[in-house]
Amino acid sequence: MNIGDPWPDLYEAEARVLAMQSKLHRWATVDPGRRFDDLRNLVYDPAFLVVAWSRVRGNKDARTAGVDGVAPRAVDHLSAAGRYSP
Repeated sequence: MNIGDPWPDLYEAEARVLAMQSKLHRWATVDPGRRFDDLRNLVYDPAFLVVAWSRVRGNKDARTAGVDGVAPRAVDHLSAAGRYSP
């Protein structure tokens, strides 16, 4: 897993995510029947999390609470205070 990787800034994270998406697309195009069994690594990759958070934060409904009942703005404040754990 990539959980030990340092947290990249958004610019670096977007570049890393695009590179991985391009690789996955290339591999799937070459072998349409290929299975990608270990995509869980990508879910936990700090670059993917940074990009995902940026997209959620940028949504027009970013003030709406998610399934955990916490709005993104509250996550920012709680995280800064060390009181939020996903």
